[in-house]
Amino acid sequence: MSTIADISGSSNTGQLSAVTGSTSMGKEDFLTLLVAQLQNQDPMNPSDPTEFTAQLAQYSSLEQLMSVNENIQGLASASQNQQQLSALGLIGREVTVDTAAFQLGDSDVTLGYQLDAKADRLELHVQDSHGKSLAVVKPSDMTAGSHFITWDGTDNNGRPIAQGDYTLSILALDSSEEGISNQPLIKGKVTGVDLDGSQSTLVTNCGSYSLSNVKSIREL
Repeated sequence: MSTIADISGSSNTGQLSAVTGSTSMGKEDFLTLLVAQLQNQDPMNPSDPTEFTAQLAQYSSLEQLMSVNENIQGLASASQNQQQLSALGLIGREVTVDTAAFQLGDSDVTLGYQLDAKADRLELHVQDSHGKSLAVVKPSDMTAGSHFITWDGTDNNGRPIAQGDYTLSILALDSSEEGISNQPLIKGKVTGVDLDGSQSTLVTNCGSYSLSNVKSIREL
């Protein structure tokens, strides 16, 4: 009688296909090969019981790993669905986004800044895509923490700036003219939600942002 060779390695792809009808092995294919090996073993030289036990252990581990993988995939899918449903509930809410990018439309924009310490000089610069400062806003509140100010979309001469994409840059200095750690913030109203891709994207009156960048949510 013939024996079944070691099933590891690319050289045995043909044997696997002949026995199971497939070039990839699942848990049922493993059992098929195991039974075929027992049926075709040499009666004068039967399989070592220790080796047989090891093969059964391999099957058990394979089945457990496949079950774990299926459970993880199910949890990931459920988590994504839950995130999308949660995002839909944010329509009409006010969100604060941890970002410097925003869009200027036909209404005022709420610019924000977070300071790690009190500043003695503070300037908010609205910059275009080339890094050119088009408007400078000087807030009066320079204490540590998060603060917001409404910008009407005009430059330093009071002229309206064209609608489009802009970036908020912050200059924060202490009494020694040393820089203070800061973070630009944008506050807007959620008008819609895009559910394409693995993450939900919030559409606001000042741009579109990933749900993961949202710092806080408030009712209007």
